[in-house]
Amino acid sequence: MSVVGTWMQNVAAAWLVLQLTHDSAFALALFGACSYAPVLVFGLYAGTLVDRFPRRDVLLVTQVVSLVGAVIYAVLTANHTISFPIILVLAAALGVNQALYFPARQATVLEMVGRGELASAVALNSTAFNLARIVGPAIGGIVIAAFGVAACFWLNGASYLGVIAALLTIRRRPLTAGPLLSALELIVEALRYVARTPALAGLFLLLFVAGTFGANFNLVLPLFTRVTLHANADTLGYLFAAQGVGALIGALTMTAAGRFLLHPRRIVLGGLLFALMELVFLMVPNFTQAIVLLLVIGWSFAVYSIGTNTYVQVSSPDRMQGRMVSLYSVLFIGTTPVGNIWAGIVAHLFGPTAAVWLGGALTGVAGLVVLGYFLSRRG
Repeated sequence: MSVVGTWMQNVAAAWLVLQLTHDSAFALALFGACSYAPVLVFGLYAGTLVDRFPRRDVLLVTQVVSLVGAVIYAVLTANHTISFPIILVLAAALGVNQALYFPARQATVLEMVGRGELASAVALNSTAFNLARIVGPAIGGIVIAAFGVAACFWLNGASYLGVIAALLTIRRRPLTAGPLLSALELIVEALRYVARTPALAGLFLLLFVAGTFGANFNLVLPLFTRVTLHANADTLGYLFAAQGVGALIGALTMTAAGRFLLHPRRIVLGGLLFALMELVFLMVPNFTQAIVLLLVIGWSFAVYSIGTNTYVQVSSPDRMQGRMVSLYSVLFIGTTPVGNIWAGIVAHLFGPTAAVWLGGALTGVAGLVVLGYFLSRRG
């Protein structure tokens, strides 16, 4: 329910930006950069905080901050005192909070279920997220039309009360003892661990390429709908929904498969399928084929990203969980602004199909390189 509220707030904030800036695409891009760039800048440091303090307590702090941010949004919007600069400040502040929230949430899941059930727990968590990604924007649109933008912020703020109450029922776990190091030393220690672990190094390399170039497929999809399919906003909504349904099925697949798909080579194959489907998508002549391909794109990317996330946690020491998951979030989420700028420039110069093609091609090449490396080590 809380993630549904978060998606409602995302829709409401983006709509508010367009209202205040008279439908400025640049303003919307700037809003997105302020929301995601803090994960890139502060992500690794946030991971050291998660490894230094009780993870449930860190997670509680992030939820309180999120609640306060939603209430500020709601009050300022309801009083008609909100402005675009204020929205950027709120987006940046909540972005910093997101940089801390993501590793804290993932590390807390491991503490709750243990390594044996981690794969299913991460997949179930992703199932909830992808289901909310389908339902949240739809409800947000209805609420905005019926009650106004501020109502979405109020509802999102209220949803955090349930999360905070649930977190308070979780037993506070002591931290695993480790050496007393500075934040920089902790970051260097984590990076050295990745460098000494070939499977992690390969998966992180592919994650960087896929997250930066392949995953911004969503940014290009609206242009692709208008320019290539010559369709309207209704069609775009169906295309996004198809991708979300595919991701939901992918998350359920990972829940059912358990550890069977939790192998570096099989994870890379999921990334390669995603890249291939992006390339095939460029050749679709009609709406029906686009829907089918987007289902496969959503499924393959969910299997790949969930598999990578789970493998990172399973193969990392307990005392490094926060830093390793934060590195995952930096490469997967923090690179979003960089990828969006790259995709926007390519789409502007050469058209939306070029941005999709290059993203899929780069992801495919990186996947083949990593897969070849894994296969050579087996030999």
